[in-house]
Amino acid sequence: MKNIALKRILTLSIAASLALSLAACSQTQTSEETDAEEAVEAEKAEADDEEEEASEAATEVVTYKIATEGAYAPYNYLDENGDPDGYDIAVAKAVDELIPEVEFEYEAVEWSSIFAGLEAERYDLIVSQAAKTEEREEKYIFGDVAYCWGVGAIAYQAGRTDIRSMDDLAGKTVTVAVGSSNANFIENWNEEHGNVINVTYGDGDVTKALLDVQEGRVDATLASPVTAGLIVEEQGLDVEFVLRNDESVSPVYWLYANTEKNETLKPLVDEALNTLLENGTLAALSIEYLGDDYSSEEAVNSRIGE
Repeated sequence: MKNIALKRILTLSIAASLALSLAACSQTQTSEETDAEEAVEAEKAEADDEEEEASEAATEVVTYKIATEGAYAPYNYLDENGDPDGYDIAVAKAVDELIPEVEFEYEAVEWSSIFAGLEAERYDLIVSQAAKTEEREEKYIFGDVAYCWGVGAIAYQAGRTDIRSMDDLAGKTVTVAVGSSNANFIENWNEEHGNVINVTYGDGDVTKALLDVQEGRVDATLASPVTAGLIVEEQGLDVEFVLRNDESVSPVYWLYANTEKNETLKPLVDEALNTLLENGTLAALSIEYLGDDYSSEEAVNSRIGE
């Protein structure tokens, strides 16, 4: 009986030792496998970091110079430091953030010479409420995505009751900025209606035009209700507005010099503008700078007649 018991004890002891040995080997193997996996993951992460750094180093950042009028607040103006600011510039900066291979610089240029400077390639593009015209489309490249929509107004001396539409401007003197979309419009309208309006031209300074209206030097000016309304409010001018019911809501675009460099930039900007429109950034910037949402045709049309 003792021998049988002893054999059982030895058998159990051997089995226990074998189990402990196998467990130790298993733990050692698992630890080694874990260490190996962690080493592989670390090497992969390091390789990814090196690849990303190499990719960033290989990406050439191209600088583009943007011209803006800088005298058409709140769309574009000069801040207290003399730097371009406003809705146009805020949109350009938001676009810049979405295109890592691009960097924008900004320059304020008088409207009367802004297109000549573009043709001379003193800057690459214009972001300054530029509307499409046939003449401009023959010379320059326009973006495909509008970043702002608006409707025009006729500004006249407060208290006048004889100006409510374009037809009422017959026999009167109206000032517009030389080379502007308003100038193009009124010239075409005048030609179609027997040149009944006396058109004079200014340098694009909206405040000057409104002062001319207030002081009676001219009867009216065509202006954006956003821009002119802000000036009238800030300076307390005796000028009133009527929204023009003779035109549809109109878009403005980024305008590029016709160069190979800009052929590369334009689709990148169009994609970025679509992103900003879809995620609500354009609407938010419009409300911040312009006081309401002018980022889309639908947004503006929804307020006409209110």
